[in-house]
Amino acid sequence: MARAYVLIINESGKEDSVISHLRNIQSVSNAYGTFGSYDILAKLKASNEQSIQQDISNGIRKIPNIRSTLTLLVDKKPGISKTDDTEQKVLDEHMAQAYITIHCLKSEEDNIMNSLKAIAEVVEAYTLVGNYEIICKIAAPTYNEISGIISKKIRKISGIKSTITINLINNQGFKK
Repeated sequence: MARAYVLIINESGKEDSVISHLRNIQSVSNAYGTFGSYDILAKLKASNEQSIQQDISNGIRKIPNIRSTLTLLVDKKPGISKTDDTEQKVLDEHMAQAYITIHCLKSEEDNIMNSLKAIAEVVEAYTLVGNYEIICKIAAPTYNEISGIISKKIRKISGIKSTITINLINNQGFKK
């Protein structure tokens, strides 16, 4: 299974339109409105990397009102996924959630992934190919608690050079 994340910056106020278009792209399994540097995060899954690349080139990048994208390809290494669909639905409805991109030395990836696995609030994590080495998703009751998890737990992990937080907007997006 090939996976990727696409971070999207769109024209102001056009998030709902872009998310609606993303719903029609086969490999897009989830899309979330976000606040911060990016407007939308799309999660892609397909049987192979070529299908994902095709959907990004001929699908996502052709959606009206998208200004720019950043694609994060997931490495073939196994990742961390602590929730099933039912549990994720509860998190989506009742919890604050964020994705964190992590920049670190390649030699530290395995140690950092093991440390992330031990943090209860980390619900998924994958190593990446490209600009960042790891992406993880966390859930907590409030965004203030998300901030505390990042500053007191994640950024304290040895080997992490920097992080970017992408807070998800509840009720703006979809999951197929």
